[in-house]
Amino acid sequence: MQDGERTIFFSTHITTDLDRIADYITFIHNGQHIFTKEYYKIEEDYAIVKGETNLLDRDTEQEFISIRKSKHGFEALTANKQHTKTIFGETVILEKPTLEDIMLYTKKGKDKYAESYS
Repeated sequence: MQDGERTIFFSTHITTDLDRIADYITFIHNGQHIFTKEYYKIEEDYAIVKGETNLLDRDTEQEFISIRKSKHGFEALTANKQHTKTIFGETVILEKPTLEDIMLYTKKGKDKYAESYS
């Protein structure tokens, strides 16, 4: 591994293991390849976005993999953090997602988005 001539394929649902050892992550959901990325690139691309629900409309909702709405606002996952910053600017909070966050939002998002909570 150290000389770059070997690859270890490690399959797990325990994402904290991957946080510590993975250089690359391949995410497969229901047999569908979602992405293969260098670990650091996931942090650059993905973000949890939090803001007020009045910021959402049909176009802005398309920016997200999945959205959870409540009476207090929304929380969503984006796979294009820079584009989301351009659209929303300082009106939202961007947070670093865990691999588990990405997995959970993607699982919900494939059935499509807006999941509401009271």
